[in-house]
Amino acid sequence: MDLRHVGEWGLIKRFTRGSVVVPERVIAGIGDDAAVLPGPEPGEVLLATTDMLVETVHFRREWSTPEDVGYKAMAVNLSDIAAMGGRPESALLSLAVPKRLEIAWVESFSAGLRSCAARFGVNIVGGDTVASPNEVITISITVLGSVLRDRCLYRHGARPGDVLMVTGNLGGAAAGLALLQHPEMEVDAASPLLRRHRRPEPRVEAGKLLSALGGVTCADDISDGLVSEMYQISEAGQVGLEIYVEKIPMAPGVNEVAAFLGYDPLELALYGGEDYELLFTVAPGAVAKVARTLREAGIEVTPIGLVLPSGEGISSLRGLKRSPLPPGGYEHFRSN
Repeated sequence: MDLRHVGEWGLIKRFTRGSVVVPERVIAGIGDDAAVLPGPEPGEVLLATTDMLVETVHFRREWSTPEDVGYKAMAVNLSDIAAMGGRPESALLSLAVPKRLEIAWVESFSAGLRSCAARFGVNIVGGDTVASPNEVITISITVLGSVLRDRCLYRHGARPGDVLMVTGNLGGAAAGLALLQHPEMEVDAASPLLRRHRRPEPRVEAGKLLSALGGVTCADDISDGLVSEMYQISEAGQVGLEIYVEKIPMAPGVNEVAAFLGYDPLELALYGGEDYELLFTVAPGAVAKVARTLREAGIEVTPIGLVLPSGEGISSLRGLKRSPLPPGGYEHFRSN
């Protein structure tokens, strides 16, 4: 048996066993968007997250400018801090690059990295560099942030009866990737779709607002697809989830891309991934306040479903027809 049989999450579970040897120094370890550690100030916790970008897996040099790659590398890490309701503060960069890589590429990459970091008030404070022996660029970023302990958002916490909500719209990043894979495709909304893939926008402000509002019971960022994150919330909180298909907010242009590919556009929204929107649950009595607060801040938000008891599983409702939603989305090591 090899990693293709267990997948990314099977590998992570094997790391989890015995990984915490001094439990009083860990509030929440492996299993959420970021680790939660005791903070330097009373009532505050430290958030720590790491994400990698590997050439040909997450980006291609012929599809994205080096500045775009740098921006995206930072943004996907900030998204994890946003999902916890935190404030990102510092970042460490580790970079493996080929010896013959043009200096101009590195300088432009650095400009994109700094641009995203500066936008969200993040200092780049260290890291490591190494020559890549296989001509592939590998980028690893660790971001540290903070949040008040009693305002930290977790994947667990959803309760039956809570309302499932999402920021922004879905399917845009997957549609943007499809445009790069099929340059012959002509779509009116091509430019914003390509930007969604190349330069995702972490929902840092939305995360901080959700953290400050009462009634938000759990949160996650949509990196591997809506359905994938639903399964994560379901497993963490031991609940079922149901989404209303007619309520899913689709990014403009997704329908055109799906028609060209011969797909149901819903597939791009449910399984496409890399939208980096926030998926969260809210107690019924707080839904109106949460929606109003986000919209007043200029953040789109949509109620898309309901939290059910654990035995109900993961499903979609289209009209009066309820159907189970199979697991999906991107998972490393498996065939996707």
